[in-house]
Amino acid sequence: MGRFGWTLVGFFGGGAAVFAIGMALPSVISISQAEGAYAMGVAFFWTPLGAVIGAVVGLVRGGRGT
Repeated sequence: MGRFGWTLVGFFGGGAAVFAIGMALPSVISISQAEGAYAMGVAFFWTPLGAVIGAVVGLVRGGRGT
């Protein structure tokens, strides 16, 4: 798998992992769910951030050639 493939895997994997953790976290600890603000923060801030970080990790992993 080339550099582009690893970048895509990191992008989608990072986004999915952060989204899953973000949606499961309120059942573990007490987080206010007032007017859906927490879910919007997860969907529009944390998930894209996790996707970008995952893409960078995938790019570095793919660039190493191993």
